[in-house]
Amino acid sequence: MDIAQLKQERIQNLIDAASFKEPKKVPVGAEILTWPFSYAGVRYADVMDDPDKTYEAYVRFLDDIELDFLWGGNVTAAIKALKAMGCENYDLGMDGTVIVHKQPEVEFMKTEEYPDLIHDLQTFKATMLRKQCKALRLPKEQAYAQVLLALKEIRPYLEANERIRHYIFEEKGIAPLTGGPIHFMGPLSLLFDKYRGIRDTLLDLRRRPEVVRQACDVLLADRLKPLMALDPKDFSAPHPFASTVYHVECFLSPDLFDRYYFDHFKETCLPFMEAGTKFFLKGEGSFIKTLDRFRQLPKGSIVFMLDQDDPFEVHKAIGDWQTIGTGITADLLQMGTKAQCVDFVKRCFDTFAPGGGFLFMQNKPLLCANDAKTENLLAVYETANELSRK
Repeated sequence: MDIAQLKQERIQNLIDAASFKEPKKVPVGAEILTWPFSYAGVRYADVMDDPDKTYEAYVRFLDDIELDFLWGGNVTAAIKALKAMGCENYDLGMDGTVIVHKQPEVEFMKTEEYPDLIHDLQTFKATMLRKQCKALRLPKEQAYAQVLLALKEIRPYLEANERIRHYIFEEKGIAPLTGGPIHFMGPLSLLFDKYRGIRDTLLDLRRRPEVVRQACDVLLADRLKPLMALDPKDFSAPHPFASTVYHVECFLSPDLFDRYYFDHFKETCLPFMEAGTKFFLKGEGSFIKTLDRFRQLPKGSIVFMLDQDDPFEVHKAIGDWQTIGTGITADLLQMGTKAQCVDFVKRCFDTFAPGGGFLFMQNKPLLCANDAKTENLLAVYETANELSRK
């Protein structure tokens, strides 16, 4: 079978599994971030300036692990380019490999800046950019020099990621899980991630709920403009999956979940689902208490990547209606025995695979060497690929 045919078969298996048809092979995949450098025995810090070395180290794991689909599959932040712009939001961890989001050190908006966001979002975005990229506050000539330096620094990052993704998705024929312009993010998560931060967003929900509501209405309207311009009929092909994500949503009561996420998601994205689009939902934290909402959406329109919730309980709650992405947990990969990992994989396939509605993947992204014992990971994916063909 040539690579193009193999990739198309993998895509069809994804579509069939998410449509509650038993695929020829249950799709086996992963979420991968910077862990491949550790697997290859190198530090990202030592290869980041050389696109060839970055690429060669990153794809090494695919010699030993068979994947049908991949979510992620690239270096997530151009550290040196960001630093050239005076942005300290991201940095390398102590291991020289993991990319750390340093949210406690990010300069977010102050309480008194809410009116600026609400009344003139575009100007406010420019203010936040200058706040978080300190080079833009410099005199014009100095700022221009830093921008040129950032462009120089970003080049090896972009070249390496282009080669990595071409190898994964074209040369290896692995199917991308998501793609295209349809991505929905709840407005409170936008505030939570980009403008106000974790602590202050959650405090504001209690202390100043009305101003949070106004800010979220403005953020939602801005975020939906490009989506509302799309014709759902142009996205009738079910693959690649569209995407959505839980960030702040896992902290919300059911009522707040509806107000700040689900009602907007349903209104905006239901026309796309009715046209054939399927959505991959990247789960964070626990969200089993809100799963019943997704019965309001077409059967087989959502694929949940589970995080903290017990997959067997989730399967009881929604597994007859929406697809679950699960199969192995981070704690087992890190601390379990090889036998415990293999037994868990077998139990997942026995429970979830019959009748479709199941993709195999881990519950947390692979970031660093300690995220998984190598012998556990290799045994898990060998077992999953064997069982996926039965």
